Amino acid sequence: MEEATLTEGIEFLAEQGLNLFAILPCQTLPDDISQAMLADGIPLSDYASLVLIGHGGRRFWQALTVFGMKTADPVDHFSQAMTRRFIDQFLGGPPVLMLYPAGYTIPLQRLGTLAGWHQPSPLGLGMNPTYGLWFAYRAAFLTTLPLPSIQDPPAASICEACQDKPCIGACPAQAVQAIDRFQVWDCIDFRLHEPSICRDRCLARLACPVAAEHRYEPAQVRYHYTYSLTTLRQYYRPPRLRP
Repeated sequence: MEEATLTEGIEFLAEQGLNLFAILPCQTLPDDISQAMLADGIPLSDYASLVLIGHGGRRFWQALTVFGMKTADPVDHFSQAMTRRFIDQFLGGPPVLMLYPAGYTIPLQRLGTLAGWHQPSPLGLGMNPTYGLWFAYRAAFLTTLPLPSIQDPPAASICEACQDKPCIGACPAQAVQAIDRFQVWDCIDFRLHEPSICRDRCLARLACPVAAEHRYEPAQVRYHYTYSLTTLRQYYRPPRLRP
């Protein structure tokens, strides 16, 4: 396919707020990622390229609001609809295998690291060089097209350079401690015990000064954290009730 057409497609996605884009050639994927995919029944050898799509900042929520909250899961619905338009209109509709969100278990954060999208942070979330903590994965698929590799260059650690680390003091569950030491169960337990100040927001995330201009609008923050709390209530239980 022509490079100009691919560029137009990437620009189309960015207009929809899907402004993070990467292409990873399948044959260059590290062994741990390849083996994880093969273990999940993904026929990696049948495809040439893995495409990763995400969003950073506020534009995605604005585009989603215009598109409309049309389903029970409007974020995934919108992301999949725009990804399908990109595949059909700008890639020519080649054979693809949707990986996310599609029921497969894939190492998104490892893929994001390869794409240059993020570095480790104390919150268990990736820290993006441009958007800080305010970004997310929205789609991933395999295609038979041998697309050119697109990855962001590695960047210096933002969190290691941060002297004050206000995220640590802002976490009421004391789950945020140091880079790569996020205490996920402390976070979950605190959120599940009512009434929790963290039910519809993350105080540690909001306290981070990096890329504050890209911080989600309050409505988007409430939506994501309310949705995640509903999921936690379905699948997790407080310590005294855990198996």
